Amino acid sequence: MNFMKYITIFVIAILSFIGPYKAFINFVPNNAINSIVINNGDSMNDIVKQLIPDSLLNKVLFRTFLKLESIDSFKSGEYEVLNKSLIEIFILFKEGKTITHKLTIQEGSTIYDLQKLLDNSFLINNCYYLDCIDSQYPFKEGILFPNTYFYKKDMLASSILKQSYNKLDLVLSELWSKKPPNNILKDKNEALILASIIEKEAGNDNEKSLIASVFLKRIEIGMRLQADPTIIYGLLPNFDGDIKKSDILDKNNPYNTYMIKSLPPTPIAIPYLTSIEAAVLSTPGEYLFFVANTPTSPYFSKTYDCIFSHSNASDSTIRCILCLRQ
Repeated sequence: MNFMKYITIFVIAILSFIGPYKAFINFVPNNAINSIVINNGDSMNDIVKQLIPDSLLNKVLFRTFLKLESIDSFKSGEYEVLNKSLIEIFILFKEGKTITHKLTIQEGSTIYDLQKLLDNSFLINNCYYLDCIDSQYPFKEGILFPNTYFYKKDMLASSILKQSYNKLDLVLSELWSKKPPNNILKDKNEALILASIIEKEAGNDNEKSLIASVFLKRIEIGMRLQADPTIIYGLLPNFDGDIKKSDILDKNNPYNTYMIKSLPPTPIAIPYLTSIEAAVLSTPGEYLFFVANTPTSPYFSKTYDCIFSHSNASDSTIRCILCLRQ
């Protein structure tokens, strides 16, 4: 009789425990925490206190869960916990399924844009204006490959930036080996510089080869490139959105291609693959002029005479055309 009594008490105790246990593991914390970061050395109890009230019952239920699931530790990292039950959260902790963030390095962006992007990311920014890159190029601008890169919280920014740099160098080296003999660029440095100008001038990929041929022709005959985006870059990071006559006539701006008779000293942005292809694989063409902001697509001409009739006559276009007459 005593044996059956003990069995009955044991069964009742187990059944009494199942209800609270199920409620515990299916409990969804409503404390509006989006994510939790587990650092190396954090105790499991301290981690759980962020999710549920610290009580004796909860401690017992938590320990029971750990025993049943054979969990002896949680993996460090950042976890998304919003609207998840405790069992879902604990399994994430066990398996180390941390949050993956993404960093998009945009074509056409500058080193100034990149610095802001890194400052607002979840990366540890150990790379100030790309000083972490051991570059073969004599400049830091325009040496990254535009793409979306994935990372975990508190990764070093240098790990992504070096990956991006290596990709760019590989792509450029492969294209450079295919450069036509009559492409007059001297080295990969010039290729990146020209590609960046093409990137800022072109409205779409279809325009890039012709734009490249115009600039290559100008370089070939010693004509100024006269590209507005180069002036703008030379005014960064304080450009106010308007190119003034004084900016065009400024001989102290080393990026002012209305004044200098060569490529600017560095790229002016991060070029996309198609811009690099246009710079390296194109050759000097028959056109010397184009209007980049017509309503549809650029108009190309051997002389400046027909340019006005094919422009939308905005102030910036007229300014550009007048300068082309030099």
